[in-house]
Amino acid sequence: MLRNREIRCLAVFCLAMGFAVVLAGFAIAPAAGVLALALWGFLCAGYGVFTAWRYRQISILTAYLARVYGGGRVLDIRDNTEGELSLLKNDLYKITVALQQQADQLQADKRFLADALGDISHQLKTPLTSALVMTDLLADASLPEQRRREFTDRLSRQLGRIQWLVGALLKLSRLDAGAVAFRKETVPVEQLLRRALDPLQIQMELQNVQCQCDCPAGIVWQGDESWTVQAVQNVVKNCVEQMPNGGFLTIQVTDDPLCCRIRISDTGGGIDPEDLPHLFERFYRGRNAGPDSVGIGLALAQGILRAQDGNLTAENIPGGARFVVELNRTNV
Repeated sequence: MLRNREIRCLAVFCLAMGFAVVLAGFAIAPAAGVLALALWGFLCAGYGVFTAWRYRQISILTAYLARVYGGGRVLDIRDNTEGELSLLKNDLYKITVALQQQADQLQADKRFLADALGDISHQLKTPLTSALVMTDLLADASLPEQRRREFTDRLSRQLGRIQWLVGALLKLSRLDAGAVAFRKETVPVEQLLRRALDPLQIQMELQNVQCQCDCPAGIVWQGDESWTVQAVQNVVKNCVEQMPNGGFLTIQVTDDPLCCRIRISDTGGGIDPEDLPHLFERFYRGRNAGPDSVGIGLALAQGILRAQDGNLTAENIPGGARFVVELNRTNV
């Protein structure tokens, strides 16, 4: 305690002042000197006990911080009373709680990263293995031409799947890092839907999926067209994949001063109720997911829309499912 410079200075000052008062008391009268000496001793003893108590409280706080720093859990040290020590305890508690939350978040991020890397390696392993097998088969000079065309087509599909997966993962990583600068441009919703549907026309024809799009002319939205096209396309692609043997895809657009809503409905049998809460989680594959599903498309769509103050929801309807893309208007 006496190693504290402030305490030493205060002690010297009190001793000097007390000595002067005692001498003055004895100069006035012996009884006054004795009284001054007793009072001086009592005050010094009280101050010493109080200072020792404060140092003991500070030592407790120091041990608490050392325990938290060593990985211990945060304890509630607040006493909700007035005073400097109480304020210090409250501030230390707030800081340690914030640090504990950051540490928990870091641990969760590490687990997520480990799981994500495992999922990515698993998703890449299957098409890569298939592509290697196709390559070995194509190297056989005696392979019939028909089989060669079949294996070449399979190899092309597997390479396309790898290309899409890598591209989607890169886009997700850019969204996570906040490295995407979304543009604010006037986007005709009718044009947005046309760009999203065009690449899927052949797939819908092959699967005999009929599409009806109801989008009133003149509806516009302020946002990034290219990224939003990717989001809507992923949702439509998911609906089409749920109808491999024919079905009906309905797209309906409604508009109000707060939001432009794009409702995308299919007749693919609906979503398992147990899958609904996890539908937009990365690498989550529902019970009705196709063999080529990797569980990224809907997660990417949700990330793109939320980054632009939008949202994506899903619900079951009779005979199928409905996705609602909400493009909020931030300039209201």
